[in-house]
Amino acid sequence: MEERGGPVRVGSERENKHSRLGVASFVIAVLTTVLFIVLLVVIFGAAGQLLGNEDPQSVTPQDLQQNLEESPGTTGVLGVAGFGLVASPFLYLLGAALGTAGLIQKRRKRLFAVLGTVANGVIFLGLLALVLFLVVVGTTIQP
Repeated sequence: MEERGGPVRVGSERENKHSRLGVASFVIAVLTTVLFIVLLVVIFGAAGQLLGNEDPQSVTPQDLQQNLEESPGTTGVLGVAGFGLVASPFLYLLGAALGTAGLIQKRRKRLFAVLGTVANGVIFLGLLALVLFLVVVGTTIQP
């Protein structure tokens, strides 16, 4: 039986929900950024320990080899953190793809899909620009 306002719509509760893909995209953007910052702190801390808190210009390869032998775990920490830094752009790409998929869903709110797509895309493009800048600067510096 119909109520006074007209027929009851069965799917109306789905229209008010946020896109799960969009929420996942936004969460990936936030968590990957936090992970990226933590990994940078870990790398700088491990590099500082490896250099022995000395001036980097005065450290010789022999000093570096001796510090590596004294703290063998530092190499593993740098390897894992470096892998995480290399993997983070792929996580941003995944987040951008999920956000884009959330944008094309019908009958869902698109707020988190837009936020996730924009955040992942901007950060990914920023990292790409940084890498390209470092490559250009690295090739123009003459020893």
